[in-house]
Amino acid sequence: MARAKNGINGSFSGKVGSIIGYELNGQNVIRSVGRRTRPFSELELMNQAKMKAISQFLARIKPYVRLGFSKAAPAGSRVGAFQLAQSYAYKHAIAYDADNKPYLDPQKVLFAKGNRPIPHNCTAQLIGNRLEIRWENVDRSCAEDQLMVLLYDGEHYLNFRTFGAARRAQLDVWELDEKIQKLKAPVYVYAAFKDPYYGDVSDSVCCAVLI
Repeated sequence: MARAKNGINGSFSGKVGSIIGYELNGQNVIRSVGRRTRPFSELELMNQAKMKAISQFLARIKPYVRLGFSKAAPAGSRVGAFQLAQSYAYKHAIAYDADNKPYLDPQKVLFAKGNRPIPHNCTAQLIGNRLEIRWENVDRSCAEDQLMVLLYDGEHYLNFRTFGAARRAQLDVWELDEKIQKLKAPVYVYAAFKDPYYGDVSDSVCCAVLI
């Protein structure tokens, strides 16, 4: 059942027959849902496999992706922040195994996208429960930018640091809980910078893989 927001001549949200209405970035959008009668082609099945791999990886970090891509999808855009992240991963982060089956390369995924300078030559090292992240400050005009860090193993473990050290510090030390030492799966360390005044961000980089 759909809900009319401004009477019969206004927009609606929900489903009416094969039509779905919803709001995206302040705009009202409708799309149709049809019934398929023919089998999927090999290309369609390949695309479905790609999107499945992307969606499974990004689903648990959706709030952080929306934050990191928020400036790339401003209000009024017909494509949302999360959809932009999916699109980027589709174009840049898909790889293929020996059987030509697609999978997502976590090291090529972005959780943030913007025009601020990236963390240059960023590295990370885990010492006990302490994560040390280092980078080079080659952009003096952005010295006050603050580090954002995402730790993610693609399935169960994730941790997010909103306000890390300033770019000028060239070092961020993060005390983690002890369960980080018990993880067997690789943990990917993503870093990006954020302007503390206007909220603009850099593209994120995968600066380490903790095994």
